[in-house]
Amino acid sequence: MTELQGGPCRLARPDEIERVREIQRAAGRRFVETPYAGIVGDSADDPADLAAAQDKWHLWVSVDDRDRPVGAAHLMLLGEALHLRELDVHPDFAGARRGAAILDAIERFFAGRGISSLSLTTLVDVPWNAPYYERIGFGIVPEAELGPALRQRWIAEASGFPLEKRVAMLRPLKRGGQS
Repeated sequence: MTELQGGPCRLARPDEIERVREIQRAAGRRFVETPYAGIVGDSADDPADLAAAQDKWHLWVSVDDRDRPVGAAHLMLLGEALHLRELDVHPDFAGARRGAAILDAIERFFAGRGISSLSLTTLVDVPWNAPYYERIGFGIVPEAELGPALRQRWIAEASGFPLEKRVAMLRPLKRGGQS
């Protein structure tokens, strides 16, 4: 387990899939306060997708003092990069750097293992989306500079959202950060 500012983080266990889905749903309810309230719906990933991600070391959690997940990151491989499909922190634990701690743990684990960067797509006009990711080291990738794989994810993940409100972002992984 990696202890970072924001709490301990580790790979998720198979018996935590439903807890990850609960965290995703709780975090998704925050969108009720945004222009996207009608789009979000049930924001939990499919259990089989999460189980497959867990099996590939692509499902990470931030845990409380009882080792119970309170935040989760769902990743996928996208070329030489990891792509953050979903990052959620239960609202009861928001604002404590839990999301940043998960991403830092992921970086420490995957840096030096042939992974060059961490990518994601997100909304520009939701404070806990693009503005948050910029504060923790991600940069917006101009549309003209999107590679084919990231462009495809950007379009796929914009489904239901206005494409002009979505951006792709990238954070290079530091080399030698293995833990």
